[in-house]
Amino acid sequence: MNWFNLSFLGWVILIVALGIAAYMMHAPVVWIAIGALALMGVGIIVSVSHSKPRI
Repeated sequence: MNWFNLSFLGWVILIVALGIAAYMMHAPVVWIAIGALALMGVGIIVSVSHSKPRI
């Protein structure tokens, strides 16, 4: 498992946990989805920027 996969897996776990917490606090599902998509984009950007380039 390389650094990108490990980092992205951590982001996915964080996003799921925050989504469940927001659902338990009765947040609208639309806003949970918008927040999850935004965090997914941030997670991809951070994971790619921290991964080592392969030659």
